[in-house]
Amino acid sequence: MWLQVMVWILANAGIWFCLGSVVAQETAKPARESANILFLNGHIYTSNPKQPWAEAIAIRGGRIQDVGTNVALKRYRGAKTQVIDLAGRIMLPGMIDNHTHFLWASFGLAGVKVNAARNLNNMEAILTEYAKAHPTESWVYGDGWPYGAYWPSGLPTKDLLDRIFPDRPATIMSEDGHSLWVNSRAMAVAGITRDTPNPAGATRGTIVRDPQTGEPTGVMEEGAKSLIMRVMEANLPEEEKFRRLRIGLKFANEHGITSVVNATGDIPEMEAYEKLHQRGELTVRMTTAFAEDVGVRHTLSEQELRDFEAARQRFQGAWVRAGIVKFFTDGVIETHSAAMLEPYADTPGKKGEMLYTPEELKQDFLELDRRGFQVMTHAVGDGAVRTVLDAYEFVEKQNGPRDRRWRIEHMEVVDPADRPRFAKLGIIAAFQPWCCPQLGDPWGDHVGKERLSAGLPWRDVIEPGAILSMGSDWPVESLNPFPIIQTGATRRTGPGKDAFFPNQALTLDQMLAGYTRNNAYTEFMEKQIGSLETGKLADLIVLSQDLYKIPAVQIGKTKVLLTMVDGRTVWRSGL
Repeated sequence: MWLQVMVWILANAGIWFCLGSVVAQETAKPARESANILFLNGHIYTSNPKQPWAEAIAIRGGRIQDVGTNVALKRYRGAKTQVIDLAGRIMLPGMIDNHTHFLWASFGLAGVKVNAARNLNNMEAILTEYAKAHPTESWVYGDGWPYGAYWPSGLPTKDLLDRIFPDRPATIMSEDGHSLWVNSRAMAVAGITRDTPNPAGATRGTIVRDPQTGEPTGVMEEGAKSLIMRVMEANLPEEEKFRRLRIGLKFANEHGITSVVNATGDIPEMEAYEKLHQRGELTVRMTTAFAEDVGVRHTLSEQELRDFEAARQRFQGAWVRAGIVKFFTDGVIETHSAAMLEPYADTPGKKGEMLYTPEELKQDFLELDRRGFQVMTHAVGDGAVRTVLDAYEFVEKQNGPRDRRWRIEHMEVVDPADRPRFAKLGIIAAFQPWCCPQLGDPWGDHVGKERLSAGLPWRDVIEPGAILSMGSDWPVESLNPFPIIQTGATRRTGPGKDAFFPNQALTLDQMLAGYTRNNAYTEFMEKQIGSLETGKLADLIVLSQDLYKIPAVQIGKTKVLLTMVDGRTVWRSGL
């Protein structure tokens, strides 16, 4: 009997010991931390294919704590949780722009904008008003002038700027960023005279001259721009540069942009972003590619390669990043400088020119690939596109497969035979949708009626399976993504306009992926940003209208009510 009692006591002691362990384990589990911010009642597009839509999202410590239903996420509500009722509004991941020139676009935004001018009288009025409003600005900068019949000779001349800004340098960038309109004072400061040769060698471009006198007329094309821009940047105080960048950052956040890839830049530009970040003033994540400007070739000298590597080692955080090398292989169709497979329609025999030979591209790309760099390449004409595809393919055959994520930019004309090659080779198609060319404007007349349908073949490049990357090429187009998305969906420039070969239109699903998760992938940042998933950085936006519930022709009217980066509100209006 005594033995049975002891057995019973020991057995029950074991049970109670086990139960005690379970209770202790449950007690030891950390209590669920409450969210800093809890969004409820939303129509949340996550850009996560495994969970495309949600109702609620919890944020803590700058990261996404959880994504799901209202019922499930209410458990994160604590005494100090800020609760935001979305009331059915749509939320998206923060928009990532694949191609900007943020520094100079910010300068243009802070300076004189002339894109609203419709004739020379408008232009003069805008410039005169700016001159009166900014009498102490030491170097005037702006952007937005068009090519074509707008000007009596097809291009602007220094005379108008000389009259309005006689005692200080003035420089106005063209709408496509490939030409610079300058006054006599700017050329004098830069040391440009009648005897200054067109830049050659690594920097190539044209100082436009009077055919009778040989005097510079006031336009610098392609690499010749850098003769002025280098001097301007050197003469600008650092705090003035920061002031202009802050204007650009605010503009970006106002339009839902939380991250960009800069398609031109150098170490001083990256240092500027890093300083702003250290001050707590950087509100857009910056990935910057190494390139000076259009018309400027890479040399891959020992010094240049050391700079590439130094930047890659130094800037690899979530806010300021390096590691991309950008190449310009041709110019633009508007100046006959894009490299075409067949001659331009209005200049028989002229196809445009490549900035590199095919062999130079292959060897440069091989060297950069051997060192593990990412490459993005400007190619506008179908000749340039084919040459770059050939060079990329050559690199893979020589060096073997790896996770390159190499890109081609713009691709305004692509031969039908080359369109499936993007998917086959795994090349990212980095489009910046604008529309629409027509006969009677420089782009349409240069390409010609027979090849007009070959322009902007977005869908034919994407449909075989290429990754679509979306952006603006700001300041060529506005940084605002919603008019660009409307253009991509409609292939129209505005109400009442005929669609430009609408079979090439993109879907909303394709474009939102292109502005979010695909662009994060292009930056090797897909584990951090690009979709609203647990553990990722809390970069998100809330919109004034639901893109999935309105006609495509209304997308461009969308306003951003809230922009959040790292869980911090950087723009709020109307929410």
